[in-house]
Parts: sequence; C-alpha cells; structure tokens
Amino acid sequence: MLGVVLEEVLSWVRSLPGSQRLKALIVFDEVYGFLPPHPAAPPTKRPLVALMKQARAFGVGVLVATQTPMDLDYRALSNAGLWCLGRLQTDADRERVLDGLANERIRGESAEELDSILKQLRPRWFLVRDALSGTAALLQPRWTMSFMRGPMTRVEVRRARGANALKGAA
Repeated sequence: MLGVVLEEVLSWVRSLPGSQRLKALIVFDEVYGFLPPHPAAPPTKRPLVALMKQARAFGVGVLVATQTPMDLDYRALSNAGLWCLGRLQTDADRERVLDGLANERIRGESAEELDSILKQLRPRWFLVRDALSGTAALLQPRWTMSFMRGPMTRVEVRRARGANALKGAA
C-alpha cells in the first residue's frame, strides 16, 4: 500500500514545474525495510530512490531517517544533500556512512579521522555535512521532548476525521 502512495507522490512531483526553491518536504522516519540495500526490492524502494534523485529539481525535498545506515541502499545515501550523522554504534554503520561520503574530505578530515569523530560523538550531537559546499560542522540541537504513545486506535482516527470534517465546513 505504501508503495502505491509513493508512486502517486512521485507522479505528483513530476507534474510540478521546475524550481530551485523548496515548496514541499517529504519526511520518512524509520525508513528501515523500505529502502534496503541491493538486491532487495520492496515496492517502496523504486519510488523512494526516484524521489531522492529527482524531487529537488521540482522544489520538493526528501528527508529519510534511520538509526542503522547499513540497512539503506547506497543510491539513497549518495543522493543525500544534507547529512546529519549522530553517534553510530557499529563499525558496519560507520563504514556504510564513510562509503557514502567516498572521496570527500569533510572539515578537512580523512575517512579515518571522521570515523574517530563519529565514535566519539556524545548523545544528541551531530556531524552535519552540506553536499553543496562540502562543509561540515558539529551541532547540538536544543533539547526537545515529545510524547509518543504509539499508534492511534480506530476510534481516535474516526474522531480525528470528524474533527477535520467540521473544520472544513466552518
């Protein structure tokens, strides 16, 4: 089902006029399993890779997030224009990220030096890299808190739909 939705989003994006300004942002958190490495090909993979390659030309950004970069297709990593790298726990995840940044020097550091930085990052610190300028910086975002209690029940979904219908009628 999600593959069908992503294909529709891709069709919509391709119908837009070209733009250098960001008009929309597609956010996909916990992308694990939806954009796996080759040879796996779930129905979500083709439209996600296409969106990451083409959407920016139409003013649409794509943000994917994962805690395990090892589980992402390399084409997705190589098409990322902005990287926010937190502390990666495994050598395999650090290697995947460094492969995605192949032949690039960030902050003037070699791959070995970047690996060392990623190992030493404290919680809620990120190495942020901009593909356009090739620059990177260390960033500590403000502290935030959210209450994520889990998925909505059917009753809550019906109630939310009813509330939205009333807003549209007003």
